[in-house]
Amino acid sequence: MKLADQIRDKAGAVWHFGRVRRLVRSEAGLAPQVLVSVAEIPCEDPACAGPATQITILGMDLTRRVMVIHRPAAEVVTTDIVAALRVAPGP
Repeated sequence: MKLADQIRDKAGAVWHFGRVRRLVRSEAGLAPQVLVSVAEIPCEDPACAGPATQITILGMDLTRRVMVIHRPAAEVVTTDIVAALRVAPGP
């Protein structure tokens, strides 16, 4: 793989991580001070074809919520985030 291809792939992943962060902030109504991190992790579900997206929300009271969506960040949509927030409600 060429260096340009690696850079393009990494830039695409970073863009999707930011997109997912913005969707989480919007759907959860989070304050700007709340930390939201997004990462792709190996999917442990045999029905999952690729990486899973892990979303971590760290509130100002240091309460941490971790949600896993069983699809790559590039495929995560608003309905996935709404469903994940419903399963892992905040304080």
